[in-house]
Amino acid sequence: MLNKAQLDEAVRRRELELGLIKGKDSIYDFRFEERKALDPKTASKSRTQMAIGYFRSFPEGDGVLRRDPFCVIPEADVYVTLDMVQSCGLSDGDRVIGNFGFLPQNNIRILKDIKYINDLTPLASKKRTDFSKIGAVTPSQKIRISGNNAIIGIIRNILCLGEGQSLSVGGLSMSNFSQIEKAAADLLKGLYMSFEGNVFGIFEGVSDECKSALAPVINPESMIVDGDRGEYDFLLSIMKRTVECKIPAALVIFSADYDPSAFLRSVKATADASLTVISFTKVNRGAQAKIVFNGNNIVVSELVNTESARMCGLIRHKKIFRALSGMTDADPDNVLTDFTERINE
Repeated sequence: MLNKAQLDEAVRRRELELGLIKGKDSIYDFRFEERKALDPKTASKSRTQMAIGYFRSFPEGDGVLRRDPFCVIPEADVYVTLDMVQSCGLSDGDRVIGNFGFLPQNNIRILKDIKYINDLTPLASKKRTDFSKIGAVTPSQKIRISGNNAIIGIIRNILCLGEGQSLSVGGLSMSNFSQIEKAAADLLKGLYMSFEGNVFGIFEGVSDECKSALAPVINPESMIVDGDRGEYDFLLSIMKRTVECKIPAALVIFSADYDPSAFLRSVKATADASLTVISFTKVNRGAQAKIVFNGNNIVVSELVNTESARMCGLIRHKKIFRALSGMTDADPDNVLTDFTERINE
């Protein structure tokens, strides 16, 4: 026999399950204690639908699946209970496929089961190694980028940038904005054409021409164009989950004022995959490789990759050093042309 307090609590929980509390039309309207009362078993069986989205946690550990990870569409988000998060070992950025239902009397979606996490069964996914615990190895393979832009040629042939490295391109200004903006767009498209992995992008404050150039490769699940900076950490989580699944990831950041240090620090080459970051900003940040612009010209003395001797071999590294030592600052096309002539002598 229930006493009054127990009966009141049972009624309160049932009201939560049925969504009858005033103003609770979205999962974001619920406090954690209220979310704990929600039960997937009460979701409508007749309205069950497939759920595909990226898991994003609340501070308490439960969370939602975001169909479009960087768009503000909370009504389409699917709630994931803490029990399900813990039992399946979900992490921020996991791509989840399962089934959801609607809670009675409202349109709140709640996940009923999980079929796949990053294309793995929940059991197989729980055996993966977290990104932070994956051992790093020395980069051994140059990153593959197609395209004729001179900056791409400099990255490939002079810096010999490797998969799992960071590159900071600094000196973005009003005088060279269009030039560097085009290089960043060409670089992203070049990665899409030849990089054997997942390609990500962050572009801030770009022109309409740049957006048109990017249109063929824009993917709302992997690119943020003039979006909310609060979403950037979530994109980094998605990239880390990609590497955990042994799929290489590469990111291009173009933003005059954003500090990409968190991304640059996360680069890693592993035995099975890699995370590579190339940023274009006003100020150079700490990175393993560097290109510095002074107006429209590249500062040749600043062209550096701390791992180039390992990436291209000591003999090639010495040839590159000798070629650069005789060159003067110039625009990217002339830098690449002068270097090519000297290295082939």
